Amino acid sequence: MFLFFAQALPYIGMAGILFYLIYILYKRNQFKNRSGAGAFFFENDCLVLNTGIPYPIPFHEIERVELHYNQWELDHLLSYSLWIKVIKKNGKTKRVYYKGYKTAKLALPSDMERALKEKGLPCDMIDSRKKN
Repeated sequence: MFLFFAQALPYIGMAGILFYLIYILYKRNQFKNRSGAGAFFFENDCLVLNTGIPYPIPFHEIERVELHYNQWELDHLLSYSLWIKVIKKNGKTKRVYYKGYKTAKLALPSDMERALKEKGLPCDMIDSRKKN
């Protein structure tokens, strides 16, 4: 009996990974604007963080969005690091990392800030290299 479970264990693990991948594909296919969207996109009055599994946050729940970037990377490298921190009105936060390559629809932090402000969302740009 033990030998059967020992032999079946890799298959059970593979089935779990397969179900998780199917779930990711299912969740990603629920959104139309996700391709080439960069760090986030807008859909159905929500800010959708473009993570492995898209994370929608309705506009009315957002207090502000902070974009933490590094100006030196923007000036000297083809890619840049960006942390997006969404602060909700109930005090909870969602923070995601994004590696930007200046090829997405919202390629630069300044583009992201402009898009957020067009949707009426308060946005703070924070250069991580500057000391307060």
